Amino acid sequence: MTPDDTPLSVESAAPRQGTPAHVVAFCADAGSALSPILSTLAAQGARITTVALRHLPLEWFDNYATSYDIALVDADALGDKVDMIDFGMRLRRFAPELPVIMLSARIAANDTTTERMAFCDVTLRLPVAEVTLFESLSIALENHAYWRDSRFESRLLAPRNRPRPPPPPAA
Repeated sequence: MTPDDTPLSVESAAPRQGTPAHVVAFCADAGSALSPILSTLAAQGARITTVALRHLPLEWFDNYATSYDIALVDADALGDKVDMIDFGMRLRRFAPELPVIMLSARIAANDTTTERMAFCDVTLRLPVAEVTLFESLSIALENHAYWRDSRFESRLLAPRNRPRPPPPPAA
């Protein structure tokens, strides 16, 4: 399966400043709750690729995940909270450079903090106002940079053989 072979795939030119150039949307089908959001992004110049969750082989991540600027996930199409977290963790594992926004009608409120950074960068409650959507895209990029920095910063090792400082000068 190629990333652009689903009915919702839309190609558009010249993204508006602040709009990701290429968005991948993971959803159940063409009638997804993400459709209005994808139309809004396409109208602003983003290229949209939709990928049906039921047809998503693991090889997709290796072959295509790095060609996108941001991922939108219809979390309600995944199942329960555990399924949402599992999918987000899979995205993080196989595509750590891909910022992730989870969208759901079943959550109480938007969460743009870094509390859920283990599996996503922002969580939005559906339906989403256009202003909130565009603000959240920016916040997701910032949160993702923070997640990447904190993830890799903890793996840095101090040099093992540091030279000793010279002795103090004799008085």
